[in-house]
Parts: sequence; C-alpha cells; structure tokens
Amino acid sequence: MKPSIFILCFLFVTVACQQKSETPPDSTKDFSIVKDSLTTALQNANKEGELVGFSVAIIDEDNVLYNKGFGHADSKNNKAYQTNTIQNIGSISKTLIGISLFKAQELGKLNIDDPINKYLPFEVTNPNHPDTPLTIRQLATHTSSIHDYEESYLKGFSLENDTIAKDEAPFTHLQKPDKRISLLDFLKANFSKEGTLYTSDMFSENIPGSTFEYSNFGADLCALVIQQATGMLYKDFTQKYILNPLQMETSGWAIKDIDDSKRSKFYLFKGQKIADYTCIIYANGGLFTSSEDLSKFLSELMKGYQGHGTLLSSKSYKEFFKKHFDSNINKSGRINHGTFVEYNNNFIGTTDLLIGHNGSDLGSLAMMYFNPETKIGKILMINTDIDYKDDIVVPYIKDVWKIIRTYENKLK
Repeated sequence: MKPSIFILCFLFVTVACQQKSETPPDSTKDFSIVKDSLTTALQNANKEGELVGFSVAIIDEDNVLYNKGFGHADSKNNKAYQTNTIQNIGSISKTLIGISLFKAQELGKLNIDDPINKYLPFEVTNPNHPDTPLTIRQLATHTSSIHDYEESYLKGFSLENDTIAKDEAPFTHLQKPDKRISLLDFLKANFSKEGTLYTSDMFSENIPGSTFEYSNFGADLCALVIQQATGMLYKDFTQKYILNPLQMETSGWAIKDIDDSKRSKFYLFKGQKIADYTCIIYANGGLFTSSEDLSKFLSELMKGYQGHGTLLSSKSYKEFFKKHFDSNINKSGRINHGTFVEYNNNFIGTTDLLIGHNGSDLGSLAMMYFNPETKIGKILMINTDIDYKDDIVVPYIKDVWKIIRTYENKLK
C-alpha cells in the first residue's frame, strides 16, 4: 500500500534463490509429522524474534492444509500471534476492489470501460492529456497515468487515538484524529482542480492507458467509482458481496470495525511498537483480516480461476484474471497483471508462476499467492515493518518463504 511497495517488489524479485497444526485438512492421510516438521522449521527460522509475530497458511481449493501463528501479537503483554489474529494486509486489499468491480458490473451498475467521470462527483483529468478520458479499466490495471505523489499520499493516514503511549513510535505524517475525513472528501481534495490538495504532480506525462504505473491513488479512485455507481459505501459493498458470503467474520476496514482483542499491534522492529493508525484511503490497502479469513478469500480466488467461484460468474472471473499487457510494457518486475491481481514467475527465488498479490504498510507485511499448476495457495502475514530495518528483517522473511515453498507440496 505504501509507496515503498516498490522496494518490497524489488527486493523479492531479485532474489535467487511444538504442537500439531490447529486446522488439519480433510484427508485420510496423516500429515502430522510433516506439519510438525514445518512448525519446527518456521520456529527455528525466526528464533531471534526479528519478526515479532506472523502466521502461515497453506491451502488447496477446498482445505486448509496448514495454518499456524508464531511469535507475538503483543510482545509487551506476551500475547501470542494466532491463526485468528487480525492485522492489516496492505495492497492485497486491492484484489477486493477487482472482485467488487466485476460484481458491480454484473449488477448492471457500471461497465469497466466507462470513463470514470461518468460516476465521480468531481472531474478527474490528466492535465498533460486533457482530451484523453481516464477509464475504469485503466485504474484497475494501473495504466491511468496517476502518480502516488508522496506528499499527498502520506496525508491519507491518521492516528487512531488522540494520545500516544510512551512506548509507541509516532510518525509525523500521521494526521490527528480530528483531521480524518471520508474517502470521497480526501480524493476530491486531491483530484478536483478546486481541491485544497490538488497538484499536477499527481499525474505522469504518459498517455492514459499506455503505460503500467503502480498507483494506490488509482485503486482508491476505482473503489470510489464503485461506491458512486452502486450508491453504497465501498466498505458496505464489500461487506455485502465479499466478506459476508465467504463468512470472513473477523475482517473489516478499520480498527473500530473489528474485534480489537484479536488485533495485532504494529511493530517498527522488535521491541518497538507503532501508534495505532487508520487509513483514510483504506480501499487500496486497509483491510484488517486474519490468516483464517484470508484463506477463505484465497480459496475463492483459486476456484474462480478454475471457473467455479461463488462470488462472480465464470465469465467475470475470466475477465478478472485476464492479462492486460506483457513485460514489454510492465517494467515493475511483475510479468503481467489482471484486474488488481498479478502474475509473477520470479517471486523470492521461485520460477514457478504465482498468481495473487503482496502488500506492506507501516508495521505490516502480507503475501497471498497460488500456483495454478499445483493448485496450492499460501499466505504469510507479518506484523513487523519491512523498511525501517530491512537489512535485518528481509532475510528472515526470505527464509520463512523458502521454508513454506519447500513444504507446500509435501502437504498435498
């Protein structure tokens, strides 16, 4: 979600390569020895505790093959990180925008190739190409020519509380709670020419539709289009059409919407908490969920890829996963892109094709991918910042992911 997602992708794509599982698969074969071995390997990989807390899930289309938490959700109070621990998952949240977009289209509320100004209550135009309309599809494929201008982007986060505990690290870019406004008002302030935060630096010189440029702001605008077209707040739309049908009962778009007793703290690094914060621009990366709930969503994506998902028709899922451009256009390291979903065959040392997304934010990191050939999906959620001490934290993340890759097929 944060601009440093590019650092995350760069680091990952350039790399070459005491108890039983809490959720056993529905199988007659006993995998307990394999799962115990995996648990031991993951514990040993993080024996220094640099990853304060994390969870690992391995699934197929119908079963959770392995799901376990490690470390702490709250180290000060010795609270364990568990499979139902809730945390922010960053840009994986964008995959819900993609599903919502095609659900709205199925409901007859919009068409993905419509211009966005047909639905927005304010006009958005690239001043470098004023006669070229921006379309919903361009937002959904990161080709809209909209930048994540950092000075504006960082204003999209606010402290959850007025007071900050002495052991919590504040960040100067986090807005005061009384500055918190709606997604619509924030985007209007940034993109309307009359807006208080408007700047032409929000737009690149590329012609809309011509070039891949990863854009969090573009994703938020896409969510706002869905909101305006359907007449429902985006968070309510996703609740009705995604979270409720999949029984993702612990998930929500803000701290106030979830069970705070199950939520993990944010950590800058081992021993240093971050003050609680809320994403004003929540749609692009603000979903709070657990590995239990996210496994349900990943299972649905895997089924949708095979043509038998439940949230969308097979036709809509085919469009959702459709590749929109090749590596000659996309220079980001991702080999291709669907609608807010990536295809990657060079992710943390693997040459296998993976479909899914990753995401990071202040004090959190998450990865969610499946292999379309083996039909195995995997999730890694971490409550520790990836940037502040990246030279220390990133090697642990690579080791954990390597272990997951080693064991995933042993559980099938």
